[in-house]
Amino acid sequence: MLGRRTLGTGALALGATLAAPRGPQAQGRRSSLIMDWALQGVTAPWTMAEDRGWFRAAGADIAVSRGFGSGDTVIKVATGAFDMGYADVYTLMRFMGENPDRKFVAFFMVHDKSALSVAVMADSPIRRPADFAGKTLAAPTGDASRTLFPVFAAKAGFDPNSINWLNVSADLREAMLLRRQADGISGHVTTVAMNVVGANVPLESVRFFPFSDFGLPLYGHVLFCTEAFAQANPAVLTACVRGSVRGLRAMVADPAAAAAASRQREALLDPVIEERRIKLAMDVIFVTPRVQAEGWGIVDMQRLDDTMRDVAGAFALPRQVRAADLYTDRFLPPRGELAFAGS
Repeated sequence: MLGRRTLGTGALALGATLAAPRGPQAQGRRSSLIMDWALQGVTAPWTMAEDRGWFRAAGADIAVSRGFGSGDTVIKVATGAFDMGYADVYTLMRFMGENPDRKFVAFFMVHDKSALSVAVMADSPIRRPADFAGKTLAAPTGDASRTLFPVFAAKAGFDPNSINWLNVSADLREAMLLRRQADGISGHVTTVAMNVVGANVPLESVRFFPFSDFGLPLYGHVLFCTEAFAQANPAVLTACVRGSVRGLRAMVADPAAAAAASRQREALLDPVIEERRIKLAMDVIFVTPRVQAEGWGIVDMQRLDDTMRDVAGAFALPRQVRAADLYTDRFLPPRGELAFAGS
C-alpha cells in the first residue's frame, strides 16, 4: 500500500483495457444515472427527481445509483454499465485525453465552483500548499481531488511525485487523518467536513486547502454520457436536466426537507448532518453569484477551456481535449427554465 507513485497508474489508467460499451439504449427503456459517491443530502436533487417522479414528468424514466469516486463513475459510463454519470469534469477530461477513442458529452454543469481540496489537522505544520512536498496523503484511488492534485502542486511549485499516497477505502479516509496516520487527505470539502462531524470531532479541528482558492478557478461536477448515448437519446438528456434543475431548486429552497428525503435511500443517514452538509455545499459549490444571476448550468466556455488547459498541463496526455470537445449546451432546455429560482 505504501510507496511513491504517479497518478497515471490509478483508476483512470484502466481505460486502455475497457470493454466495448453497450449500444444506445432502446427507446422507452429505463435510463441509469450513477452518482460520484454515496447517496447523501447533496445528491437529494437526483434521488428526489426519481422518487417524486420529476424525471418522468420531464419525459424520461431515470434510475439513480450511488458511485465510488469520479474516476470509477467515468469508467462505468465508458463501459456501458450506466447510461449517464455525475462526476468531476476534469477527471472526465483526463480520461478522454488518455483514451482518444472514447467520446463523452458533458451536458449539464452542476457545480459552478469546485469542492476539490486537501485537508490537514488544524495544528498541522502544513500552512501553505508548498508544505505538502514530501508528505504522506491518504485517499481512494478514484478520488477526484487526488486525481487533480498534480495541478494543485504545479500551481504551488512543488513536485507531485514527492507525495507518498496511501490507498485507502472511502470509509477509512477521514479516520487516517484524525488518527494522524497520514499528514493529510484529499476529498471534497463537503464530504470530508461532514464525515469529520459525523465522527464527533469539531469541524474546526480540520483545515482545508480548496483548490479553487489557490489559483485554480475550477468548475466542479457535470452530468455526462457517451457520445453514442447522447446521439441516440437527446430527449433523455434534456429530461435529465429538467429533473435535475427541479431537484436543485427544491434542495436550495428547503435543505431540511431534502436531507429528510435522502433517508428514503439511505436509512442510516443522520438528517441533521445531511442538512448541514447541504448548507455547506450550497455555500461552497452550488450557489454562486453567477448561478443566482444567470441560472443553473450556464458555462463560461473560456474559463472552462483555460482551466482544462491548466489541468492538461499536469499530465502527459496523448490527446489534447478542449472545452468544445467535451461540453455542450445543446441538450439544455430553454434558458428561462434554468433560472435559479422557479416561478
